[in-house]
Amino acid sequence: MCHWILITLLCISLIGSQISGLAANKEWSAEEKLAKQIKPAVVRIVAGYSAAWTILINNRYEKYTVVYGGTGSGAIISPDGYVVTNAHVVDLCTHDNNTKMQNLAKVLAAQIAKNYNVSIEVAWNYVVGSIKNRTASLSDISNISKVITPGGEELPFDLKEIGSSALENGKDVAVVKIEGRNFPTVRLGDSDKIRTGERIFVAGYPGVADLGSLASEKSVLEWSWAPGSISSDKKSSAQGNPLIQINAEGIKPGNSGGPVLNTDGQVIGLLTFGASGGPHWAMASRTVQEFIRKSGASNQESLIDKTYQQGLEFYWQGYYTKALMKFEEVRRLYPKHSEIDSLIAECQNNITTGNDKRYWPDYYPNMTATVVFIFLILSATTFALFKRRKLSGEKFTNDDNH
Repeated sequence: MCHWILITLLCISLIGSQISGLAANKEWSAEEKLAKQIKPAVVRIVAGYSAAWTILINNRYEKYTVVYGGTGSGAIISPDGYVVTNAHVVDLCTHDNNTKMQNLAKVLAAQIAKNYNVSIEVAWNYVVGSIKNRTASLSDISNISKVITPGGEELPFDLKEIGSSALENGKDVAVVKIEGRNFPTVRLGDSDKIRTGERIFVAGYPGVADLGSLASEKSVLEWSWAPGSISSDKKSSAQGNPLIQINAEGIKPGNSGGPVLNTDGQVIGLLTFGASGGPHWAMASRTVQEFIRKSGASNQESLIDKTYQQGLEFYWQGYYTKALMKFEEVRRLYPKHSEIDSLIAECQNNITTGNDKRYWPDYYPNMTATVVFIFLILSATTFALFKRRKLSGEKFTNDDNH
């Protein structure tokens, strides 16, 4: 009987050690967990061009540096750096020199109007006249095409495949490529299986599409996560391209090209256009897949995706030592991962303060051997005691017979 009591006490102690530290763990909702998984693969995209103008004003030449462009959002879909977004987010990369000059002249006119307190029309007419009279010249035209990752990397991109704006009833999808490896990725879902009323989430980088205000703002790294729902799964453009109508709050122009995700974290579309206050429309993932195939890319899971997910599962359950091992592996493979440094610091802090739970599956082989050993020892002891008592009883009976 005593050996069963000891084994029971051992099991209770193991269970008790499993429970310890639970109070220190933060409770994460399913939505918070999903956002933590998705964020590393959602990027900001900047496209446009800059130049220097020299123009004669009031008998002296003035120099202006001007920028024309905007920002949008996108999602990394392969470990080697293929990114999907809207065509209208990156179509400035296709502009010829005449178009660039005209747009840069508009920016110049806006700056002159502001500096000299005149109307845009007056400033524009002056710029046009100066160009014709050759008292205004343009130089140092530079293309701006970069992807900004959540971890702060600013990587130039190459345009691999592009459609046309949804406002022209086109397939508003583009695929760009950044150089690197082991990028975190998102998985594409099947837009043909969505349902009206289904819960969705829109991820991206909302903001005014103005390159001039983006030079050193830390906010370019701060994304947004907007929950919503599908209000219609049967919409299409005039050309028959499938569109998903959604309702979600907090969506701004900079969200264009950002992923629309289902509750499984799969991309079912790219946010494309909408009215102020909603509704909004997304290009369906069926169309996105078409452009991915044309670009020669494929939607693949990254080497770090699984490791990162395993680390998060350990982290959410309070197994901080186990989580730390996974997170350190992610950082080794992709040092610029947006979440890893803070997660590693939190794991180390919880381990130091005694909030770490012991992950008993690592100890099961030794524990099993120990329990078996204790069981055998207790069984042998019990058998020996039983044998001794039996012998003592037989001797007592023989003595009585004599």
